[in-house]
Parts: sequence; C-alpha cells; structure tokens
Amino acid sequence: AAVEKTPFPPWMGKLNELFVGGLPGTAIINIAADTGLGKTTLINSMVEYWIFNSPQTVGVVSMELDASQYGEALLSQYIHRKISLIATNEEKMQYLKSDEIRNKAKELFTKEDGSPRFYLLDNRDGSVEDIQDTIEELVVGCGVKIVILDPLQDVLDGLSNEEQALFMKWAKGLIKSHGTTLCLINHMRKTPAGQSGADHESNIMGSSTIIKSASANILLKRDKMSEDPVVRNTTEISVTKNRLYGLTGTAGAVYYDNQTARLHNLDDWLNENS
Repeated sequence: AAVEKTPFPPWMGKLNELFVGGLPGTAIINIAADTGLGKTTLINSMVEYWIFNSPQTVGVVSMELDASQYGEALLSQYIHRKISLIATNEEKMQYLKSDEIRNKAKELFTKEDGSPRFYLLDNRDGSVEDIQDTIEELVVGCGVKIVILDPLQDVLDGLSNEEQALFMKWAKGLIKSHGTTLCLINHMRKTPAGQSGADHESNIMGSSTIIKSASANILLKRDKMSEDPVVRNTTEISVTKNRLYGLTGTAGAVYYDNQTARLHNLDDWLNENS
C-alpha cells in the first residue's frame, strides 16, 4: 500500500514542490547548516507543524537541548512568544503557570485522548549503541515513523570513518525494515578560508558516507552578521541531492521573527510587511 506523504509546512512550500508533496515513508534526509545558524529553530517549526498535521507519529532525539529546554523552545513557537526573552525567572515562572499557557502546553504536548502528541528523548550522554536502541524503541515500541536526530555529529563525535559508515548502514537498515523517515540534522565544517560551508554538501562534518547514504540533502544558509535585520533573519534553503525525485535547486527562503519565535515564507512576510 502507498504510504501517505508528510508535507513540509506551508512556509516551506517550495520544498513540497521538490519532494512532490512532502516526505515519503522511507528515507534518510540530511538537513545541514553552519553551527549557530538556527537549524534547531527551523526543525522545531517542522516538528510543530507535523505533530498537528502529519499522518505519521514524530519522535525527536535531542542531543543539544534537554527535555525542558526543548519543550520551552517548542512552546514558544506554539504560543507566538519567545519565552527566553522574558526578563526575570520569577516573571517567566508566573507566565508559564498561568491557566492560558498551561492549557496551550497541554494542547501542544498531548492529544485529546491524553496520549503523547509526539515523543521526545534527550539521550545526550549515551553511547552510539544506546542511541540506536533509543531510536529502535521509538520506532518499534511507540510506532514513530518520522525520527529527528539533532545533531548527528554529537552521536558520531570521536568515531572513525569506518564506525560512522557502520552507523549509516544501521540507519539504512532501520528505514527499510520499518518504513521510517530519518531526519539527520548536521553541522557543516568551515572551508579553509574560514567561509561558510553551506554552499556545498561535501562540507557536512564527518565521513562522506553521511552524504552518500542520504536519500536527500537539504542545505540551509543565512548571513547572520548582516547589518540588514531582514537579511540577518532570513534562511535560504536549497536541495543539493534528491535521489527520491531527481528535483534539486533553490527551495525558497524563510524569515524568522525573534519576538514571536515564528517562521514565515520570506516572500509572504515581505508582502505583508512592505
């Protein structure tokens, strides 16, 4: 039977065109950008959209943020207010304990029947084997069909190229045996001149098997030092590999509003705010 596709959020509409409607059931998708670019924010916006609109169950393995940090970041997007910008701890706690925000949090994290809307694991100190077991548990035990591992480099840190290749072989086996999509979030290495590595997938940190094993590679690029605030908060998206459909190229741009912690399609945002 054909697996129902999972569309990317509307503000990433061009990705839906290049993926002919969204993520298929079985794939390894690399999403890569320079360190500190805001990858997690972009991924979180996809997670928030998917947990309400995807036919598939989502699981997140967070290597950088612990569960409370991740929950706060996701809730910020959902309530359209960046919680970390609240000045004092006291004010923040008061805000989070308000009935309105508690209800919003319940809406975000649990379904109407009380079951989890998605699964989150912050397995930051485990071995590679522990993380593999964790992902298998999500897929087999919880019925998760979209797994986000953020970032992959924290898992593979210190491993030889051969060991990294074994991890990617395991990933390929997992998606085939369980019809799962694995979204691997990647750091890019700087080029020798110290420039951004985001122009080419070969700059993804780690073994070349990471690039080769993927069904698709999506690169993100942002000029975070620009003096223009719009440029500084705009991320360009490109698809450099797409074994699934053969469609590659630029995939639009998204604008991040720091106050509301929301992403917008850049063209739409410019039209509304011109």
